[in-house]
Amino acid sequence: MINKERYISVLTKLLNDYYREIKRTGSESKESKKYIDGYLTAARALNLFQYEELKDIIEKIHLKAFGKTIQERRMSGLRESSPDDEFLKIPTYIREGIR
Repeated sequence: MINKERYISVLTKLLNDYYREIKRTGSESKESKKYIDGYLTAARALNLFQYEELKDIIEKIHLKAFGKTIQERRMSGLRESSPDDEFLKIPTYIREGIR
């Protein structure tokens, strides 16, 4: 049986580490990004979470890490740097609306 609380705990750690690395280096780890995308896809494939539930969880973790919602950070990043750089820092799962 899959434990939702354990899943959220691991997802929180993965995203916090990922966001911390982005803040520290200004760039993302492609390996971490792919791992997180796979982790999110697995949750959907197993019907553990609905898309909106995952989106809300990610949004809360992002807000805590950056002090901005994903949308706010996307907009401020587009003004500060090249559009592709900031846009690509947002998890593919959210960016492409994968359900």
